[in-house]
Amino acid sequence: MEAVDGSRREILLVSLGLLVSLLLSLGLAEAGLRVAHRLYQWRVRQALPPVSDRALIPSTDPELIFEWNPGWSSKTFTVNSFGMPNDEVTLEKPPGVFRIAFLGDSISANFDLRPRPEIYLNVLARMLNHERRDGWRFEALNFGVNGYGILQELRLLRSRALRFHPDLVVIQHCLNDPYPSDTPYAQLAPIGPSRLWNFLFHRLQPDHFWGWYYVERNYDHFGLENLQRGIAGLGEVQRQVPVVAVLFPYLYAPAYDSWGYQRYHEPYRLGAARSGIAFLDLYTVFRQHGFVGSRPYPVDPLHPESEAHAVAAAELERALDGVGLLPKRDPPPEFGEPQDLRDGGSRRADRMLATPRLNLGPLCQPSGSTRYQSAHY
Repeated sequence: MEAVDGSRREILLVSLGLLVSLLLSLGLAEAGLRVAHRLYQWRVRQALPPVSDRALIPSTDPELIFEWNPGWSSKTFTVNSFGMPNDEVTLEKPPGVFRIAFLGDSISANFDLRPRPEIYLNVLARMLNHERRDGWRFEALNFGVNGYGILQELRLLRSRALRFHPDLVVIQHCLNDPYPSDTPYAQLAPIGPSRLWNFLFHRLQPDHFWGWYYVERNYDHFGLENLQRGIAGLGEVQRQVPVVAVLFPYLYAPAYDSWGYQRYHEPYRLGAARSGIAFLDLYTVFRQHGFVGSRPYPVDPLHPESEAHAVAAAELERALDGVGLLPKRDPPPEFGEPQDLRDGGSRRADRMLATPRLNLGPLCQPSGSTRYQSAHY
């Protein structure tokens, strides 16, 4: 009996020793990865050029966090004197001009992605100007900023975009809107269970890891609260000027077929309904046109190609017409309009857009501040 008890005690001690060794190894691995990540961040910050030479600079407005450097330019990208990725414009709206202010992230800002004329907002402006609606001339004002989340977009709309007296505001959503994207100026989104978990996830399932990194991690309690406050704030702005929200989907089909990403579209749709904002979800038409594909990372799952931008512009125009937010178009010429301005769209937009007028729910009451709630640690 004593021999049996001694054998059990020895097995227990060995098992306990192995468990302690495993926990210590995991702890050391986690600590090492955290140190390596901080060292990487430090190197990124050290490699930044002088502020005057950067495209994105720290903002004097703490709620914006960062912004475009006014007057900055490269061979492929320019920022005007108002800090917009746009040609120079006047603050005062000229007579006979219908201004549409676009706010969003890198899909709208288009930093070194597509030629500027191919971006959906510029395609839309060309289409509208070609149609000569009641004699109006249309201006698309681009206030998009790479990496912005919804509260930064709301703050930029209130503090700057409204000074240009837009007749219509279009908010371009993406599924990473609850937090700003990680930059040297801000890292507010949750890091996940641990750095070790991230490391293993990245190497074992890289396509799903990037879906988690770009989308899933943004929808914790604080991220959903940021999103609700942002959409509620847009509802407040609509008392001054019509606001329309357009949601660009994640461009990877398995994210919807296997990981259930459609559920991340719901907070935008429901928030728009509560706040009385017109809402257009591009998922269905993008899927029909093959823009939500099956090519895994490193194929860009966030930024559409030129053809998708053209479809987005056509969908947005039809949707806006459907709810009467654009001036009426002139009668078509005898031989019709050039197809190169119209091809690629879908007539589903008017069914996808709605303008319900509902009271704000208790979780969507607007706040005076647009500072982010963050669970980053």
